[in-house]
Amino acid sequence: METAADFKAKGNEALMAKKFSEAIEYYTKAINLDGANHVYYSNRSAAYLSKGEASNALEDATACIGLNPGFAKGYSRKGAALHALKRYNDSISAFMDGLAKFPDDKALARGLDSVELEQKGPSFGVSPKVNTMFGPDMMAKVALDPKLRGYMSDPDFMTKLKQLQNDPNCIGTMLSDPRMMEVFQVMLGSQGLQMKTGQQVRKEQTAKKAAATSAPSTAPTPAPTPTPAPTPTPAPT
Repeated sequence: METAADFKAKGNEALMAKKFSEAIEYYTKAINLDGANHVYYSNRSAAYLSKGEASNALEDATACIGLNPGFAKGYSRKGAALHALKRYNDSISAFMDGLAKFPDDKALARGLDSVELEQKGPSFGVSPKVNTMFGPDMMAKVALDPKLRGYMSDPDFMTKLKQLQNDPNCIGTMLSDPRMMEVFQVMLGSQGLQMKTGQQVRKEQTAKKAAATSAPSTAPTPAPTPTPAPTPTPAPT
């Protein structure tokens, strides 16, 4: 007689093989046998999201967190499902809730950066300079990068690259895939540009607030007719 763990293992195999409906069926069988196991809901949430059923993915992610609030991946699942539903503020809140508990979790940080970038980015077109990043030589640049090269054996990844070449404006909708975020960062680097992550910006803001708090309350008497300092060039975001 098969156990819940057996059905989970079969679900994992199906999910890795991109047989999402089959994976959902196996995870459901696991849940029917052991409905208190948060991992089964987390995995089924991933399968639902991969299948494009974001509402079901959100429901399972919420159940996962309810069963185990100390499971970091539950917050990633919830944030990703809300991101897919384009509920950007709710998605950001979910990732922030997770980072409050697990500040060093890379998946949560990547998810937060992705949704913040999409929330701000798709409202305007890609600039001409950025547009050139996704030209005919993009595939060659991806192939030259040791890490990105390994993704090129995945048909789904290659489909996204070709779609990006045809329509660079769709980059915002692809950044929930960590691999496409890496492509974007590599392409930015090839143009001599650099993108700060949301986490970096938040650290800078925290440091500025701390510096302002520790500054003396009484300002020194200014020297007569001081020469104004030049305004610094703002860093790219």
